Order: sequence, then C-alpha cells, then structure tokens
Amino acid sequence: MISTSSYKNFETGMYRRCSISGDRGKGAGYEGDSYPALAPKREFWQVWHDNIGKISEEENTRYYIEEYYKQVLSKLDPARVYRELEHSTLLCYEDPEDFCHRHVVAAWFNLLLGNTIQPVCEIAWVDGKLTRMDDYAAKYSDILEDVIRKNERMCGFTSVRARYLFDQGEQLEALADQKEAENPGQCFDSYRQSACFRRCDADEAEAEYRAAQKLKKAKGVN
Repeated sequence: MISTSSYKNFETGMYRRCSISGDRGKGAGYEGDSYPALAPKREFWQVWHDNIGKISEEENTRYYIEEYYKQVLSKLDPARVYRELEHSTLLCYEDPEDFCHRHVVAAWFNLLLGNTIQPVCEIAWVDGKLTRMDDYAAKYSDILEDVIRKNERMCGFTSVRARYLFDQGEQLEALADQKEAENPGQCFDSYRQSACFRRCDADEAEAEYRAAQKLKKAKGVN
C-alpha cells in the first residue's frame, strides 16, 4: 500500500516516509528517504509557477500535468515504481486541498495499476493516529487520462490501463525475441506466455472500462 501526504501533516517516525519533491524535503527540515525519479523538473515547474494568476487555473494545471507526464511519468514503469515504494507515504509541501504532483502520482498508480493495488489515497497523522482524507487524486484523474491518450499510442484501446497492459505484453514478446537471438536453439516460451496473459488482461481491462463508461452515460454522468 502507498499513500500521500504533506511534510507537515505526516510528522511521524512510525511509518516509512519518502520525499518526492525536488529538494528532497530540505525546506521542511525532512531528512528521510527520497525518490528523486518522481520529482518535477525545475524548468516546467517554474513556468507553471510564473503562470499562476496570469492564466486560468484549469489551463495552468493541465500544462503542469502534461509536462510532468511527458518529462517524468512516461519514462517510468508504474508497477516497478510501486514495488520500490510499497508501504511508503509519499511526501511533498502543498496542503492536501492544493494542487500537488503527489496527487498526480496517486492518479497515475490508480489509473494504470487498477485493482491490482489498493487505491493510493491522501492521509494525515492527527493526534497520534492515521486519518484518511478526501480523494484528491480523483480530481486530476480525467486530465491525466486525456494527457496519456494524447501522448501515447493507444493501439485501438480507449482505456489507458488496457494500453499499458498491452504495451507490457509487447515488451515481453520483444524480450523473448531478443533472448532467442542471443541464445540460438533456446526457447523462451515463458516470456511469450506472459505476453499472451498481458494481452488478455488488456482486453479484459478494455471491456471493463467500456462497460463502466456505458453505465456512466446511462446515468447521465459526464
């Protein structure tokens, strides 16, 4: 399980904490673990910061999410990152209700890993106990979905999770080809079988997504 919080809302040594801000929490006096691969790039962060009050909040937020995805998240495998950060609370500076890239990271995990994980949520350490807060990641999920569709080959899928699973299958198939080329006479059918399973998972994820969208439409939910 992974969760998110701010430095000031999670001052406890009872749970594993991990900074994902660019300065590794230095400005908050934090000295624990960090995961710099998830930190935003200074250049686009500065543009976003300078645009506050100059353009609409919606436009500025979308700019940040698109650049964060293109420059950071698209370079990473969410399943691998999740494994490396499991049982951690990811920390940054902003208050829970404010826009923060930690909420985009949570949306990224939830969208692409689906029901294979417990949903990544915002928590706080209040009066010596954990408190679950609102689902802030959901606020940015639709924007992130649109950004992923815009920047990735969707291979005929509408579900970003389905596309991710299909891509995993393609990578496993390519790995099998590579290993067989490097080891003449040997077969790496386990990779091909795993690739087949990923493609089946992709088809199931797509069917589930389409069914969910159809249900939303029937209920008049945008």
